[in-house]
Amino acid sequence: MSPSKHPMTYYFTNRFVITEDRAYFVPCRREFDWPDMMDVLREIFDLDDPEVCREVRGKLGKIIVGDYFPSSKEVIIQVPLETSDYVEKRIEEVFGGV
Repeated sequence: MSPSKHPMTYYFTNRFVITEDRAYFVPCRREFDWPDMMDVLREIFDLDDPEVCREVRGKLGKIIVGDYFPSSKEVIIQVPLETSDYVEKRIEEVFGGV
């Protein structure tokens, strides 16, 4: 059968960046569009602007990046590698009881 009669099921994920005061999500289809974290940061922040780049670099200790899978409600934290009270608090604030 042709692909149009059997459409592919896409699995969506959200790459996320959580700062001290905001949360940003970049939706993507895992099969075709799996951006790396630098691309996600570029999409959210204007890293071509030296002032913005310095500000982001200065806050890297407080930025949480990872993946959120809506179908399973799973959150995978990529950065920082070790959890802390701050990370747990921000994840709870953004995702609730996940």
